[in-house]
Amino acid sequence: MKHLILFTLFFFSVSLSAKTTLQQQVNLLLDSPAVKNAAVSYCVTDVQTNNVLLSSETQLCVVPASVQKLITSATALEILGGGFRFTTFVWAKGEISNRKLSGDLIITGGGDPTLGSENFGDKGENRKFLSEWVHWIKKAGIDTIAGNIIADPYIFSDQDVPSSWLWEDLGNHYGAGATGISVYDNMFNLIFTVPKTPGKSATLVKTTPDVPGLTVKNEVIASAEKSDNAYVFGSPFDSYRIVKGTLPAGSDSFVVKASLPDPSLMLASELKKALTDSSVIVKGNFEKQKVTGPSAIDTSKIVVMWVSPKLTDIVEQMNQKSINLYAETLLKQIGLTVSGEGSTKAGTKAIIDFWKSKGPNTDNLFMVDGSGLSRQDAITAQTLTDILAYMKNNSKWFDAYEKSIPLTGIDGTQQYYFQNSELKGKARAKTGSMTRVRSMAGYMTTRSGKGITFAIMINNYNSNSSTVNSLMEGFLDKIYNEL
Repeated sequence: MKHLILFTLFFFSVSLSAKTTLQQQVNLLLDSPAVKNAAVSYCVTDVQTNNVLLSSETQLCVVPASVQKLITSATALEILGGGFRFTTFVWAKGEISNRKLSGDLIITGGGDPTLGSENFGDKGENRKFLSEWVHWIKKAGIDTIAGNIIADPYIFSDQDVPSSWLWEDLGNHYGAGATGISVYDNMFNLIFTVPKTPGKSATLVKTTPDVPGLTVKNEVIASAEKSDNAYVFGSPFDSYRIVKGTLPAGSDSFVVKASLPDPSLMLASELKKALTDSSVIVKGNFEKQKVTGPSAIDTSKIVVMWVSPKLTDIVEQMNQKSINLYAETLLKQIGLTVSGEGSTKAGTKAIIDFWKSKGPNTDNLFMVDGSGLSRQDAITAQTLTDILAYMKNNSKWFDAYEKSIPLTGIDGTQQYYFQNSELKGKARAKTGSMTRVRSMAGYMTTRSGKGITFAIMINNYNSNSSTVNSLMEGFLDKIYNEL
């Protein structure tokens, strides 16, 4: 018995020593001059028991950037269900007689963020849905429309972007807001020809597609740098845009992506154009107007009922490519489903209330958007791993959720990480990045076979981002090999 006790104490001592050594190794790795002024918080838990295996500064609420999408997507799957689809209606307000609609053609948005998206369907065919709409409009007996093409996006009470988003983000494609009608990922392209001599002005050749009423002030110049450093400035629903910064010298056709001023007007304009090109006479104009909600539409008047891909597919694209528009749309849809109010505020409240009921500590979960673009978002690493563990152990949608998170070094936003690591392809990790913020969170099975959740977030570092990215890679490599 005495020998058994001594052996047990020895085994416990060795195990404790090994664990302490690993904790020290990880802390030493992250004790780098690159992050000496930064807030560094991480948490690693056993995915089955949710016991904390390694952690540091888990009491800190830090800015998560795009790993916040893991929370939004998890909540959307749990509340809406993986089979949920958005629906857009095109319907006739007026009588159809002798192939003439004596009234308006209405597009009633249902919040679908994928309409005409480059992320679904064949590349270059994102306008194909318009020809299908025209086909069904003609089949309904309409060759002439006496009134207007009206877009009604007001299923969401909140049509604006989150109020805490930065001015420097709003005009760029990733700063596009979520409204009841979205089209072409709520973005358009500015095509530049850049001279070979640095310092000379770039020429804006064209924009695609044509945006109604758009005015662009071009202040872009050529640079010896090989990266895109051009930024678009402009607010939602305002068709004036300024483009500043630099583009690589010698580029013949450089594309800068910008946010659409008003997606609803864009869609109404595009549908009118498609109808006209197909010999349907539209006597009126295109406009945006509140008409009626989807549930109040006379079903006999519906010409097109267009459904989105399933939520599981939307979530996969959202997390793989870190699409802010999808996250903000899901946030508003969660609010609409839970409280009848499709707003950012209602959505964030619904998410926090949901997780409060499931066990994770939401006292340290501060959400003001769904995508993580706001610097007012904050969360602790442990709350994030608690949510990940809940999805693994309790969600019927876990397989789709896990699949949506990029494989390390392989796909989505992970394709630039872990290229020379044995962890390549062996973990699922969502990244988050903005100025002086880097984060990563997800799932891993370690070399020893232990299933874990992890989250690491670094705020306000004083080095270049590639150095911090390497630190995070080293952190996860260490855990994979030695935990």
